[in-house]
Amino acid sequence: MNDSTYDSYEKIRTDIIKFNNDKMVQKLEKYYGTKSFLEILGVSRKELSHSKFLSWLFNPREDHKLEEFALKKLLELITIDLNGKNQDIKSIEKYILTDSYELSNILIEIEKAINKDSRLDILIQGEIIIEKKLRNFKIIIENKVTSLESKDQTQRYFDFFERDRKENDILIYLYLTSISTLELIELSEPECKCKEFIQINYQSIVDQILEPALDQNINDKINIILRDYIRSLSQLSFSIDNNNYEEGLIMAIGNEERELLSKFWESNKQLIMASLYAISNDPTQEKDIRDDINIELKSINSSGKDKSSINIYYKSEIVFNKILKSDIGLKTINLLFDKNLLSDDNFEEIRTNKSSSFLLLKRLDEITETEKKYGKYKYESNPELTYKGEEYFVARNWGINNIGKFINFIQSIFPDVKYEIVE
Repeated sequence: MNDSTYDSYEKIRTDIIKFNNDKMVQKLEKYYGTKSFLEILGVSRKELSHSKFLSWLFNPREDHKLEEFALKKLLELITIDLNGKNQDIKSIEKYILTDSYELSNILIEIEKAINKDSRLDILIQGEIIIEKKLRNFKIIIENKVTSLESKDQTQRYFDFFERDRKENDILIYLYLTSISTLELIELSEPECKCKEFIQINYQSIVDQILEPALDQNINDKINIILRDYIRSLSQLSFSIDNNNYEEGLIMAIGNEERELLSKFWESNKQLIMASLYAISNDPTQEKDIRDDINIELKSINSSGKDKSSINIYYKSEIVFNKILKSDIGLKTINLLFDKNLLSDDNFEEIRTNKSSSFLLLKRLDEITETEKKYGKYKYESNPELTYKGEEYFVARNWGINNIGKFINFIQSIFPDVKYEIVE
């Protein structure tokens, strides 16, 4: 018997009664049974609604009384936890991290006209004062909730602002989307046309800006507004927008809610699976629904994992046999080190080239909080490589979105290293 079957009607009946009386279930029903204000207005997946909220949040002069807290948290997010850094960000990094700077003359605009055909979603501009020196800055945000970029928007925005760049200006380009953090950290590059943009997601906005804001000295009204907005991001949405893009089930989720849902799944896995199985075999349900649920059931029953493994060869001789894909980085480094293939030049190339959104090798002080949270590097164990006296950790969790680029990158430097995917 698997998780989706029961051996008796009585067992199903008992579990349903237990389910209905579960306080955790009742709490979730209350949470999801109450619509957010954006959902009541029917705009919970409309980009303009989110742009308006974020412009209110980041504006130090607004009535939330958070002053510069949210905007400074955004700068911190950009600095410490993103899949790319330009020279402008690097020039102010240490001041952002130590909060040794001031902001002034902040202006925030939404739907900023760039030309007759283009409107930028959010433009934040102002002055940043570092060591008594004033620099102008702009944060250019393209916000994509449900659809993808159209007509090379990001490239046109980049070209527009770069044309007017003044000496010592700080220009930061952000591409905000609703993909999950796991998907985000596996991207080899931002999904937009212009690769000068740094891609962030709504989950980062929740984790690193909104939830910390709830711990600030805010009044009850603002607390309710912030929590309601987080609710709007986590509520289910099944509709399709005018561009035929699915509006998305969940844009982001709060920590407390995530923990509650995880416990809910563990406590009710068998009942949930049985319900899905029943719907997938119910002739009164629409075929599309049955087919979609069948796909999900197969994925869950197989743990949703790619079962293939990898063989690694050096000069046609097999070195590692049927390793997990998540270990490809570690085993590759082991091979290069054991075969004395690492030189200063190729080691530097490995260290600086992003075969994914993250580096293959990082020192402990380089590992970001998000990478720690999602186990990208096993930073709590002993370093896996020591080179020229420096200790390094090796990136893990390689998957379908980045493993091909990793293999091509390594083979471009070490042509005698070969990989074979074994089903």
